[in-house]
Amino acid sequence: MTGPRALRSLPFALPFVALMSGCGSAAPPSVQSPVQTRMFSHFALAVDLRAFAVNGDLDRLRVTARELSVAEETWGLPPGSQPYVDTVHAAARRAAEASDLEAAARAVADVAMACGECHLANQTTLGQRFQVAAPLLTDPATRHTNYLSWVSRLLWDGVLGPSEAMWRTGAGALAGGDGMPAPRASHVPPSEVARAADILEELGVEAVVATDARARARILADVWMECAGCHTQAGVR
Repeated sequence: MTGPRALRSLPFALPFVALMSGCGSAAPPSVQSPVQTRMFSHFALAVDLRAFAVNGDLDRLRVTARELSVAEETWGLPPGSQPYVDTVHAAARRAAEASDLEAAARAVADVAMACGECHLANQTTLGQRFQVAAPLLTDPATRHTNYLSWVSRLLWDGVLGPSEAMWRTGAGALAGGDGMPAPRASHVPPSEVARAADILEELGVEAVVATDARARARILADVWMECAGCHTQAGVR
């Protein structure tokens, strides 16, 4: 979101190609084991939580978080994974029981952080499987959505992977707010668009220098909250 700065050139990171996000094995779906299928299932729930946080859909976020909070995917995981699974379940329960979107968004970011800690502890190198893709900005009607979805996905992958490359690319793109396309929605006052754009750029600057997982999770939740504020006003779901 941005005001008159909208049409300047995009920030760095566009030369990267291909997008892939996943959890578990890199094997094709046709040869996945039951464990791998279950891992992908819990990852899908987490991705849905991210989408509901961005859109400000607290009701569906709570329902999905409740499902994740009881998901049993411990069979076949490396020894010592249970504490991380418990942390994921606890964060999901906080999201399911949250009384407002801010608390829910922070809990969802904690889900990503717990996943990242598990991946790191078990040396799954999940973050190395993520790749950066340029946002699709050819259609003026979807430029804004595609750009911020791209940034949100990079920051999410940075925490969840964990992936330093994903985080730093997303942080740099958010900090370089002059390249952020303006939204097409007419329901959000220009003053609100400009305010949100300034805050997002400030969060990007914070993200550039953030080094620990907890600080990054907090920034990720704050980014979602700014997006959700405008989406709620514009009736986006």
